[in-house]
Amino acid sequence: MMTIRYFAAGDDDRRFVDTLLGDRVFSTVYAGPRSADAMRAATSSILATHAYSIDAPGLDIAPCDIAGVPCERIAAGVADRESSELVVFLHGGGFVRGSLALGRRSAIELAVLTRRPVLAIGYRQAPEHRFPAAGNDMLAVYRSLVDQGYDAQSLVVVGESSGGCLALTLPEWLRRNRCPAPAGIVGICPMADLRMDSVSWYVNAARDIATREMGARMIELYIDAGSTADPLAAPLFTPYDATANVLLCVGANEVMLSDVERFADHAARAGATVALNLYEAMPHGFTKFDTPLARSAMQHVAAWCVTRLTRR
Repeated sequence: MMTIRYFAAGDDDRRFVDTLLGDRVFSTVYAGPRSADAMRAATSSILATHAYSIDAPGLDIAPCDIAGVPCERIAAGVADRESSELVVFLHGGGFVRGSLALGRRSAIELAVLTRRPVLAIGYRQAPEHRFPAAGNDMLAVYRSLVDQGYDAQSLVVVGESSGGCLALTLPEWLRRNRCPAPAGIVGICPMADLRMDSVSWYVNAARDIATREMGARMIELYIDAGSTADPLAAPLFTPYDATANVLLCVGANEVMLSDVERFADHAARAGATVALNLYEAMPHGFTKFDTPLARSAMQHVAAWCVTRLTRR
């Protein structure tokens, strides 16, 4: 079963996106670097100049190590820290330029909005650690949480961009390792097909901050060409069934839009319950923007997570 909702952009949203797309300096910094080191330096620069903070009284960010993987446990209040429910978060960055720092604002926002603790996973990056290292880290942390006593149905897994790709492949990782499924999985602007050959990669090329050339460079650093259709690597090829509950949030101007739509159809046809939220005029990564529609999208994600967690 699939439900589709479309959310219109307002004038403030459109102005922000138009300004961003017209900013040649930003475009060069975001999409221009070719090496992993240059990409990471560019990401640090963007975080320093474009990130915005969230006012969260009582915010607690605690670095921790789970199954040998660096993580951060984030809570927005004393009561939240004691919750038996947990949002597991996977940052983006194209498997190459990501970090806990890159995803921290989104993780904090989820902690504030859900009133649940968030565990952000600092999974390994390519090219130093190619596929399947990132997925192995995700699985190791998830299994450790279950071994620690978490009921799998008290967990929701949220990923953005490449983290969304990981999150949406989680069912196959769990099936192969005989682990119980979480209450739900969320993909925010997720990568769904690593081949990057669907129509929106071309139709939306001038409307998005992400580019096919940039994506191809990162995928080449991350995975062998012959493995891009591996069910553990690409959600479009991950088996789904009626036990899965999935939320997808994607900008209507993303180059990855068609891939996400195809994945939604793939999962729904297999019996999964899929909610597809489309956001008008929004490019890749729009939920990190300080705009009304971006804030609404994160509120939608948080509300969906809470609903899934409270249905136990």
